[in-house]
Amino acid sequence: MLEGVEILAVIGNLAYTVLMLLEKRVGWLFGIVASALGVWLFWEQEVFAQVGLNAFYVAMGAYGWWNWGRGGDNDLPITRASWRRHGLFVVLGAAGTLLLAWVLGLFPEARFVGLDGFVTAFSLLATWLLARKYLANWAYWIVADVVAVYLYLRLGLNWYAGLYVVYVGLSVSGLVRWQRQWQARQA
Repeated sequence: MLEGVEILAVIGNLAYTVLMLLEKRVGWLFGIVASALGVWLFWEQEVFAQVGLNAFYVAMGAYGWWNWGRGGDNDLPITRASWRRHGLFVVLGAAGTLLLAWVLGLFPEARFVGLDGFVTAFSLLATWLLARKYLANWAYWIVADVVAVYLYLRLGLNWYAGLYVVYVGLSVSGLVRWQRQWQARQA
């Protein structure tokens, strides 16, 4: 049964990511459903930061749907962050990792708390950047997704590990595509 939930979540997440890459608002709906399935899956796997992360994805899906829909799919422009902001983002991601690992370590049944904390912290950050249409969201996704592949392999979630390998490729594609879109809008 859990493998079926995992497969459905993978399909929904792939649709979500491709639609985000194409800047299509409907992708947020796929993300909401897939993330709700992820809440259940990760609860059963006892990786609790992933449960919280997927619950956050459901909420961010609603925010992204609203934020991107205030005037059409491409109304919100792609923006770039300053190096100073990137420094702040990295510090926030690192602090979030440490905090989550510490909190997760308080639960005896929690597994892989450092990896879980890292993937969660940087995925939270990348999701917020995506909802705001920051170009660099894709770079943060690449980092979080590479670590997630390792985490999911350790958990025996092979479908999810495969999904995140695909995510790395899609994130590279998203970074290139959005960079071109941003440059075209600057001309």
